Amino acid sequence: MKLSYNQATARDCSSLEKDVILCEKEGFDYIEIRLDMLDEYLKDHTVRELAQFFQTHRLKPHALNALYLYGEMYSEQDEDRKREALESRFLNACETGRQIGSRYFIIVPPLSEMVYTKPFDETKANCVRILRRLSELSRPYGINLCFELVGLRKSSVRSIAEAREIVEEVNRENVGYVFDSYNLFTNGGDNSFEALKTVPVNKIFAVHINNADDCAADDMAQDKRRFCDQGIIRLDRFLNALKETGYDGMVSIETFRPEYWRMEPEEVIHLAYRTTRDTLEKNGCL
Repeated sequence: MKLSYNQATARDCSSLEKDVILCEKEGFDYIEIRLDMLDEYLKDHTVRELAQFFQTHRLKPHALNALYLYGEMYSEQDEDRKREALESRFLNACETGRQIGSRYFIIVPPLSEMVYTKPFDETKANCVRILRRLSELSRPYGINLCFELVGLRKSSVRSIAEAREIVEEVNRENVGYVFDSYNLFTNGGDNSFEALKTVPVNKIFAVHINNADDCAADDMAQDKRRFCDQGIIRLDRFLNALKETGYDGMVSIETFRPEYWRMEPEEVIHLAYRTTRDTLEKNGCL
């Protein structure tokens, strides 16, 4: 497997310009680029400069993060201005991806502020419709869509079974999955990861890895993620399940921890690399 870094990990203390240099220095194979941090970079730099960096360095771009869906998108109830703004952002990012060599885009299903209560049949119909349209739009750019289930209660798609229903119904070559250890764990605190073994390996486009604080279900949130060296998640089982599918692609450390955002980016990225590499090495994934 290959080591990747997701920019969320040092989001509030770093920048894309710093991250690519530090990730190259540490030894990461890939970086996942956040759209908001890409926007900041492009205020003082060009897409061509970013492309030239990747062309002349070992570090390569992987997935762009992320497009957040809303249920009415591409339906009769959709608002033209809202759809056009999101679609424009998506297409601009796809063009950037084409130029810099990124071939993947993380797609997040509809989320709510509180517990998501709409029926899954409605969610499935919405996601299938939206993903099929985005699949058509992204194909000319060579972009593959990584559909990401989110295990928290505010998410419309929480389980591997639900994500599979949607992706299999979409039935497009460039639509697959990204699986995140925390998102899988937060759906009921399941540490077995057995369902991963049922997923066709050719549809696993990306993997996010992290550990997490031990907390009550009501307190679970994205800021409870932490580096891989300690926590409640059985990453050995997560990685072994991936190995059983035959997966040997990228594994990207992704946290949203304010504690890390208060550190220096050099320290964050060094710890991210060391703890992720140690975990993959210990589990026979390198």
